[in-house]
Amino acid sequence: MASETTLSNRAYCKLIMHAAKYPHAALNGVLLAEKRKLKENKILRFVDCVPLCHLSLGLAPVLEVALFQIDSYCQANGLIIAGYYHANEHLKDLNPSPIALKIADKIYDNCNEACFFMIDNTKMFVDCDQCVLKHYTVQDNKWKPKSSNTPLLSDDCLSIAADLLREKTYQDLVDFDTHLDDISNDWLNPEINTHLNSCT
Repeated sequence: MASETTLSNRAYCKLIMHAAKYPHAALNGVLLAEKRKLKENKILRFVDCVPLCHLSLGLAPVLEVALFQIDSYCQANGLIIAGYYHANEHLKDLNPSPIALKIADKIYDNCNEACFFMIDNTKMFVDCDQCVLKHYTVQDNKWKPKSSNTPLLSDDCLSIAADLLREKTYQDLVDFDTHLDDISNDWLNPEINTHLNSCT
């Protein structure tokens, strides 16, 4: 297990924007970590996020196509799919669904340092003054909440996320469902990445 888990501003903010864009829907995505640093010092540093679905969470063909393309991107860029996030449809439902656990298991099979995050919808506010993630790791072959439940964020991460929500930047976010509707929509979200780079 990684000794420490951190989320970059890009990874956390894109995850938050995905949840903000589809507040009425269950949704999910994957988190990409630096492969080299994970091997060297056991720090699981998530540097990016790829929003997956808000319509077809349970459709295996969609997930297979998405994960294949993301994995190809990761191999070309020294990254690894090492995290999964999920938000339930109902505001107060904070429990991982069977679909979420199955996808998280698949990611864990390919990276035994992987972790899983549930988005706590009750903490989703424009002010974004606290981390909305509940952190799970595999313990005794089951996904369980980590004792130190919150991943490490940079000092300015929450304020950047709040600014993005106020600016409604999430309206431009592309997830894999949107990409499959129109492949000219880039699931890497280069414009949002550039915007986030300018914020830090």
